Amino acid sequence: MKAHLVIICFAPDSVRENLASEFNVDYLADLDARAAFFATTHAGVEIVLTNGTRGISAAEVDRLPDLKLVGAFGAGYENIDAKALRAKGIAVTHGPGTNSKAVADHAMALLLASARHIVPMNQIVQQGGWSTANYQWPCVYGKRLGILGLGRIGMEIARRGQGFDLEIAYHNRSARDDVAFAYHDSLLSLAAWSDFLICAGPGGPATQHMVNGPVLAALGASGIVVNIGRGSIIDTAALVEALENDIIGGAGLDVLDGEPTIPDAIIGLKNLIVTPHVAGRAPEASVAKYDLFVKNVRLCLSGQPVATPVPDA
Repeated sequence: MKAHLVIICFAPDSVRENLASEFNVDYLADLDARAAFFATTHAGVEIVLTNGTRGISAAEVDRLPDLKLVGAFGAGYENIDAKALRAKGIAVTHGPGTNSKAVADHAMALLLASARHIVPMNQIVQQGGWSTANYQWPCVYGKRLGILGLGRIGMEIARRGQGFDLEIAYHNRSARDDVAFAYHDSLLSLAAWSDFLICAGPGGPATQHMVNGPVLAALGASGIVVNIGRGSIIDTAALVEALENDIIGGAGLDVLDGEPTIPDAIIGLKNLIVTPHVAGRAPEASVAKYDLFVKNVRLCLSGQPVATPVPDA
């Protein structure tokens, strides 16, 4: 008999179809459908697929008395209380590295589009202004790129940055001993050094609003900030102020604090590009995340240790 799987995050059609061939699936990406489902207890549900943004609450876990595994579809797991789940005997997994290349590609796309003003230029041309769009924008190559969070995604971004002859530096909780990039022991120092700052860190209290007014001021009037990590990393109010007053040159965001709600203050900002948390959504990434999630489920249901458990905090 097929195991019962509940999906409470977005999953592409192809992923859902493949999962449905192996499991009995309830797809609850819609928040109202999710709330209605968890209003009652559901015996027999053994697996939940979520992500770092959607997570799973303690109350929802209590509605699933037979739950054996919670899997994060991707690397992030900040809204999953792994310690509490493990205390209940529930395995918690994630997908480190499965979408790193896609996210790094998207980060560079946001940086290039912001630096070279691609979106405004397109709009001018589409409105018949070809001959008036003769502006000059600085090149990306040869500049300084600071990376907040030099993990798997950060390393992929660094490799792409080297292809543009960018000088690379980074800020982590601690320095890495396996890279030659310069380490800054504070984000403020990194921002002051950088022409471009790409945020690739995780969410959670430790990174909440790390990119604030002083950090943006240190980045400077020609600086560009890109966030493909978690929306909570950037203080949105401080970012809006910096963009409105030319404290920084521009921003490219794939994530927003409080998403999917869009703050009114960002609407219409001409030096801001926003995409709807899609950096990791690529066919190649979906296949990798699917394969790893199913591998973990099969291991768990057969009584074996999972391949990629969420690490202890």
